[in-house]
Amino acid sequence: MGVPATFCLRLVPRRAVPRVFLALSCTVGACVTVGQLSQREAVLYARNDVCGPDAADSICVVRSVEKSQSGYRIVIDRRPPAGRDRLLVDVRGGMFHDPRIEVTPVDTATRRPQR
Repeated sequence: MGVPATFCLRLVPRRAVPRVFLALSCTVGACVTVGQLSQREAVLYARNDVCGPDAADSICVVRSVEKSQSGYRIVIDRRPPAGRDRLLVDVRGGMFHDPRIEVTPVDTATRRPQR
């Protein structure tokens, strides 16, 4: 069986107990967030995937970025030579596994009201 928690606390001096708990909570918090992509990384993956790694800002324009439950949703406008369209790019994943990228074309054509 395991060692009782009260025995472990007796090994640590009373003054050091708050420091130990602080260190443990910071370690757990770092482990939880370290596997997620940052917004900057998600935009980089999205731009590289749909426009190419060396695309200029004028060719690949990021319109919006929003955080979703599983990653980021990024709207990108492509200009020639990369394309002439608007794309919704879902970037999911993290540091411990390769990011998954799903690209969906967005219809930007405006419909005229019928009379």
